[in-house]
Order: sequence, then C-alpha cells, then structure tokens
Amino acid sequence: MSLRSSSDCASRRETAAWSLTNELVDSFCIIGRMMCAKFLRWGASMRPSSAALPSVSPHFNVDVSAPVAVSHYRADIDGLRAIAVIPVVLFHAGFSLLPGGFVGVDVFFVISGFLITGIISRQMAEGRYSILDFYRRRALRIFPALAAMTLGTLAVAYVVLPPQEFVQTAKSAAALSVFSSNFYFWKAVSYFDIGQSVQPLLHSWSLSVEEQYYVFFPLLLRLFNLRRRRLIAALWFVLLGSLTLAIALVPIKPGASFYLLPTRAWELMLGGLLAVGHLPAPANDWQAAKGSAIGLLLIAVPMLAYGPSTPFPGLAAMPPCVGTAFIIWAAGKGSVGNLLSARPVVAIGEASFSIYLWHLPILVFATYLAGGSLPRGTAFALSVLSVGVGFISLITIERPFRQPVPHWDRRALTAVASSGMLFVGASAFTVIALDGIPSRFSPQVSAIINTAGDAKRHHSECMTVDANIVRPDHACVLGAHGAMPTALLWGDSHSMVTATALEHAAKRHHAAFLFAADADCPPGLGFEIDPRVSPALTSQLSYRYCAEYNRQMLAKALSSPHVSTVVLSARWTNWRIGEPANPSEPYADIRLRDATGRAATMEANRALWERGFLKLLDRLLSAGKSVVIVGPLPEPSFNVPRRLYVERFGIATASQPIAFTAYQKRHARIIRFFETLKNKPGVSFVWPAKALCALDKCPITQQGLPIYFDQDHLSLFGARKTSRLYEAVFDRSTQRVRRSGIVAQPSRTDTVVATSLTTDRTRR
Repeated sequence: MSLRSSSDCASRRETAAWSLTNELVDSFCIIGRMMCAKFLRWGASMRPSSAALPSVSPHFNVDVSAPVAVSHYRADIDGLRAIAVIPVVLFHAGFSLLPGGFVGVDVFFVISGFLITGIISRQMAEGRYSILDFYRRRALRIFPALAAMTLGTLAVAYVVLPPQEFVQTAKSAAALSVFSSNFYFWKAVSYFDIGQSVQPLLHSWSLSVEEQYYVFFPLLLRLFNLRRRRLIAALWFVLLGSLTLAIALVPIKPGASFYLLPTRAWELMLGGLLAVGHLPAPANDWQAAKGSAIGLLLIAVPMLAYGPSTPFPGLAAMPPCVGTAFIIWAAGKGSVGNLLSARPVVAIGEASFSIYLWHLPILVFATYLAGGSLPRGTAFALSVLSVGVGFISLITIERPFRQPVPHWDRRALTAVASSGMLFVGASAFTVIALDGIPSRFSPQVSAIINTAGDAKRHHSECMTVDANIVRPDHACVLGAHGAMPTALLWGDSHSMVTATALEHAAKRHHAAFLFAADADCPPGLGFEIDPRVSPALTSQLSYRYCAEYNRQMLAKALSSPHVSTVVLSARWTNWRIGEPANPSEPYADIRLRDATGRAATMEANRALWERGFLKLLDRLLSAGKSVVIVGPLPEPSFNVPRRLYVERFGIATASQPIAFTAYQKRHARIIRFFETLKNKPGVSFVWPAKALCALDKCPITQQGLPIYFDQDHLSLFGARKTSRLYEAVFDRSTQRVRRSGIVAQPSRTDTVVATSLTTDRTRR
C-alpha cells in the first residue's frame, strides 16, 4: 500500500471516529422526545374507539410492514450478538477490563424477544402460524449444539471430576435437559459452595430462561388470540410487572431475581415491543445513527463500570437492555450499524450461540485442573480457543440441522435433535444414580476426595446456614451422654470445627457443652450485617439473622447458671471484620452497621466490630462467666482436598506447607487486638496453631490425609489434632481458679506459637 493510500485510510478512520463521537453528543434529547411522544400517543390509542384497525388476518391484527419489525436478514443483529458474547467470555475468563461483561446475557434476551416475537406475530398475521412448527424450528436451532456441549461436558467430568462434583454437574445437566437449570442453580449453591463449586454448565441458566419463554409466550398469544392493540398492551403489562418485580426482589431475593423468568421477562418484552412495530421508525438516517450510538454507549458503560457487587438485574439491567433496543431500532444505520455489519463481527455473531455454549466448560475445567486462577495469558488463549470451538460447532453441528440438504426429512432431523436431549437426561440421571461412579478411584485418592465432605460430618446441624436457622434456645448438647453442659460454644462456621475438637475433650472429661453457630456471623453485640451491600450474599438467612443470633446467644449464656465458661470461636481474619480475604475466595463487599451508622469501607468494619466484641466480653465477664477465645487458624491459599486431587493430572503447582511467617502476617492485626486483652481477668486463649504447626511450617496434610476440608476449615482429622488444647475448658480445678480470680501461671509451651503471641499469659 502506498503512503498516500495509508494516509487516506487513516483520514477516513479519523473521520469515522469523529462522526461516531458527534453522533453520541447530539442525540439524547431527540430520542427521548420521540419515545415520550410515542408513549403518550399509545396511551391515547387505548381509549375505546369505533374505528377498527385495518385487518390483515382474522386471527391476528398486526402491521407486518411495521418499520422496526424485521422481515429480512439484518447483519447488524448478528454483530450485536458478537458484542454480547465476547464480553461474557472475557468476564468468565477473569479479565478485569470488563467486570460487567455479564450484561451481555441481557443483550441476548432483548435480541431474542425481538426476533421471536417478530417471527410469531408475522406468521400469525399471514395466517400460517403453527405452534408445532415453531417448536420444531426451536429444537433444530438449539438442541443439537446444546446436546453436544452437554454430553461433552459430562464426558470430561467423568475423567476429571471427583464423585461429588461429578454428581453436581450431572444434576445441572439433568435440569438442563428439561430446561429448568435456572431453578437448579437458584437453589443449588450453598454456603460452603460459594466460590468453590465447579459448575461448567452454570451459563445454561439463561438458555433455560429463554426456553421457558419459548414455551409460554406462543401459548399465551394463541390462547388469548391477541390483536395488535391488545398485544401491545399485554407486552407493556408484562414488561412493567416483571421490571417492578425484579426491582423489588433484588435486595431481598437476589438469587430469584437473577435466575428466574418472571424477573427477566421484561427484557424479552422490550424486544417484543420493537418487533410489533410499536415504536416508529427513525425519521431519517441521522436520527437512526444517533440512536445506535446511544445504544452502544448504554451497553459499553455497564460492561466497564459494573461488577460482582452490583445489585442485578433490577434497575441496573435497564441501561444495557435499553441500549440494545436503541441499536435494534436504528436498523443498522450509522457508524455503529456499519461496525456491527462488518464481516468479522457478523461472523462471530453467527457463531455466538456455540461460542456461548462451549466457553464456560472450557474455562471451568481449565481453572479446576490448574488448581486456582489462570494466568492472564492462559485465560486469553482459552478464550480464543472457545471462539474457535464455537466456529467448529457452528459448521459441523448447527448448520447441518438448521439448513439441511433438500432431501433430508425435517421431521427425522427434529427427532434426532430431540433424542440428543433425551440422551443427555438419561446420561445425567445414570451418573446421579451411580453416585458419581466412585469406583473410578484408588483408596488413597478416595480418602482425599472424601475429606471435602467433612463440612457435613462436623456438627453443621447445629449451625444456621443457608435457609436453616438453629436458634440458641435449641442449641445442640455435645459431649458425654447425660452430662450437664458447663460450657457454651459461640461463633461462626469455624466454631463448627471447634465443636468437633471440643467434643472429644468433653468426652474425655465426661462433660458436655452447648453449641449453636451462625455461619459468617462474627461474635459481638450492637452491630449487624447491612443487607443492602452485596445482597446476593447478605440477603441469606445466616447474614440477616446475625444480630439476633448474637443477642439470643448472650441471653442463653446469662440465663444458664450451670454454664460457667463461654468459648468464642470465629474466623477472625475475614473481610466482614475488615481483614483481607483468602486469595482463593471471590471478592465480597460486606459492611457492618451499628447505632453510629454503616461502616464506610470494609476496613472500617474493624473498629465497629472491635467495639461490639469488647461490649460482649464486658457483659459476659460482669455476669461471672469465664471466656475462652480460640485464636485464628493457619489458612492455605487454596482448597486443600481439591488441590491434592488435581495435582495427579500434572498441571497444578505442587502444594506446599503454610510458612509460619505467612500465618503471622495474615493474622497480625487480630493478634495485636487480642494482645490488648491478655490481662483481662477471666479471659484465656486457645491457639490451634500450637497443635497444627511445627517449627516454621504448618502442614496441610499428615499421613496422606488433608488437615483442611476447604481453604480455611479444618477437616475432622485436623480438628481432632487440636482437641488436647481444650482440656482446660472442662478441668474442674481450672474452672475454680478462674471463678476465684487467681492468676494462673502460663506454661512454657504457651510461647511456642510466636514471641508475638503472648496472649496465653492471661489471668484465668
């Protein structure tokens, strides 16, 4: 290319960029005025009138020449699909450049509503609509590639996943085979699964939402035999009702709001209103260009600005959905339309369904085998691979079923496509019935795998978690059978681990204790977890119940005269009390609030929690109770059983013991805080690290068995290693010493943890 032609190209690019910028600046008012005027005219048209609209069909009255409705192929819509799918892939690959890339799914919903409503309304208007033909076309469009991806996922899961996670994957596949995986994922993720579960089919929730729409929407149209004016009214009714429900549920039921059709239907209805020609066509190309430029901006900004803590969908879903509607309304005009109609963009859009199907299993299995987050280069390479696999799926699976050769029987193809989904369901239920086929593994590997189930083998039945509330009035009695409880164990999920160790010590002393926990609830008084921040987490019962749990536990301790000792055990180094999160955990913004207001930042949680904790200590000590505080655990930076399991594939980095200096660094702030309590009469400490660490290392395994069942909770084996540390809780002479206020001299072993951990030198 000559220098002159290169200069010309650069000049044209600059002109196009200036044109797009100018379109963004000029257009908000024009589109806004047009939308308002159209809404008012529609409202006026709903008044009773003797003038009938011109009838196109005796069954369905719609203007098939409506300017926005599509009756021909539009390359820009395929380009819009590309704009939707690539950010979703990059978001799931972990790229921080597009923290809100998940809104691409909402773009897909609006496109689907536009296309499906347009197809149905046009066929009804022409008197050739058949529900069976519609479902046949949907089956040929969706089932082949979906069945291939799901069966491929199950095959890889058989090779890669241990039984429990294989069963989870099979359950999601079974739900997907009847298009209800959105319900499955809404209910399936529990407290101990957050950030840890392997869900290669998680993205299928959106496909289930669309399939449910495909089932119900045509039936409703056929059942009510809606004419155009009534159809528009019905679409508006569903849109406004669904949007209102989504806004209302986001703060209180974020899972339901995210996964279920009733709170997503408004996005589909928005596309439907465009399809029936409810909005007038752009007056000219200039107006269309402005609309498409605004639309692209409304999609791009949420992709760049939103994140995991954004309350979604609700009002936050409106910008990308309205932006998608603007682009569809513009009918491919302007600089944005030209960009979306470019051949490379259209090609990605044509393969977008298959790209969407295959990208998550590829990324999830790769992340699993790597034993943690993927390096950026690897994540990008896998994203490119997902696009390549999507194109292969488009060419070899999608197109042969969607565009078969003339002599092929469409009914036979439909039967083949449908049988693929039936085979998915049969395969999934077989895996479930066989409990994940554990016979695949040797006894040694099985022992590692089984440790992951220790969450249920500890006394989780005594803990408020997910939707299960355990009130302190119904606390578990653990220890020797028939013994009077003399201690009360109070805390979060780490206290569940302490309960196992404490129970062994109690049985050796023929003693017992009371236990009730609340997962992720820090012990203290006068504060609560603010449910308005990160509602996807904080709307769970264990979070909302936290303040009440602490109040009831105090009442239980004070009203039980036989309880002389209160043991406080929690994950002291945690985001909820202003400490850094474990590297293996997803980001979560959780704020505490008390009478002075909400913590301004997560770091500000610390001061608020410390006030509440000191208030709790004062109440217990003034009532004559002895208090035992269980110090923090050494925490690996990865899920231990999973890492030990995947190391056998040779991809993950070999696990190493926790350096004791890393333990000290991670817990430095809580250790300093506990140092300030060392001289309080009636307060003593138990340091699990004394039993878990030797010299300068804290092993994560012993005798081939994991000491942890995830990245921070001790396994049964690990908890039992610490049980000897709790002997003093049930030692009668120690309790008498505590009650008398006499100072007990610390033993030499109390200084083994570190020179900074002098907190065992306390008044007992």
